[in-house]
Amino acid sequence: MKSPYHYKLGWKRFLAGVFDVFGGAVFFLVRKFVKAPEVKDIKKILVIRADHIGDVVMTRPAIRSLHKKFPHAEIDLLVDGKIAPLFEDSSKFHQVLKIHHSWFSPEKNFGAKWREFWRLKRFLTKIGYDVAFDFRGDVRHILLMALCHIPYRYGFGVTGGGFLLTENTPYDDSIHQVLLNLSLLKSFQTPQDNKLLPFEYTRERAATFWKNIGEISLATDLPRVVIHMGAGTAAKRWGTDDYRALIHQLDSGNRAQMILIGTESERELLSDLKLNTAHLIDLRGRTRIEDLPILFDVCDLYVGADSGPAHIAAAHGLEIILLASGTNDIRFWYPWTEHLHILQHEVPCAPCGLRVCPVEGHPCMSEISVDQVYDAVEGVLKKFKNR
Repeated sequence: MKSPYHYKLGWKRFLAGVFDVFGGAVFFLVRKFVKAPEVKDIKKILVIRADHIGDVVMTRPAIRSLHKKFPHAEIDLLVDGKIAPLFEDSSKFHQVLKIHHSWFSPEKNFGAKWREFWRLKRFLTKIGYDVAFDFRGDVRHILLMALCHIPYRYGFGVTGGGFLLTENTPYDDSIHQVLLNLSLLKSFQTPQDNKLLPFEYTRERAATFWKNIGEISLATDLPRVVIHMGAGTAAKRWGTDDYRALIHQLDSGNRAQMILIGTESERELLSDLKLNTAHLIDLRGRTRIEDLPILFDVCDLYVGADSGPAHIAAAHGLEIILLASGTNDIRFWYPWTEHLHILQHEVPCAPCGLRVCPVEGHPCMSEISVDQVYDAVEGVLKKFKNR
């Protein structure tokens, strides 16, 4: 029998079950008399999505549905502080609130994370929300909503604490994350609009971005291809030497202008590229997350692993060649776009959910060949006429 909890370790599933049994018994009568809120009474809504870039991006259609259902309500978004700038120009939010020490950040300072939890509890309680939604399904977020005395709380009880929710929505792991997020709103009969629209940004932000990156020459006669060599975990990365070979092939073919993106640390993945500078713009370490929508609006194709920037590129209509690892079941996590070309090598250990591959040679990624990726890029480039 499949466990209702998403923990991998048996003892965690056991503790979550015990917590829910006792908590459910205590809160049974309380939940019995809680009725769904009236639409007219909802003035302040909190949306919690405190995990990773791609997860937050795939929640945007649900947030837009909330905005359509409650056009006069103030909707606040609570996200990791590193992701928050991506949403600060959005007209959908009254406030974008930052978590400075997210549960999902790689830092090991759990004391700081718990202090941040109690800081948020005090801060959010003062605001006085009417309704809150946790799209992750995390017991810590559910507990936070309850401690903040938010009267109506919605989420997935897959890590425990479902008894603290006004409505514990079933977690359907057979559908894409965009559709799963929308399912959390079904009891409100919100418009089920699953389109992923581009991110908003101001003219001032765009002007600052182009000024900050200095003098670069965007090709006017070639398609522009964004290449991102990084990923959230080592298990999702394609080989550095493979990227090197791909970039050299594209450079020699004079078929596209390549724009490299990534963090400063990702510059070390390929620090010795020597190419035709007219064909290559290296923006690694020079673009922030909130700059990517601006850059993607002048590009045509994205090549990279399953990562946050790929999901942002999907929102901006780029053709995407996704190099998918066996970390998760990509059928439910792929960037939400029709312009998607997935390259994947099937392995028996997938989906593993691991951050580092323990299998020698990392076959789920190393078996995706340079020629496969190059042919996929060539196939997409044929769609584009010279500018």
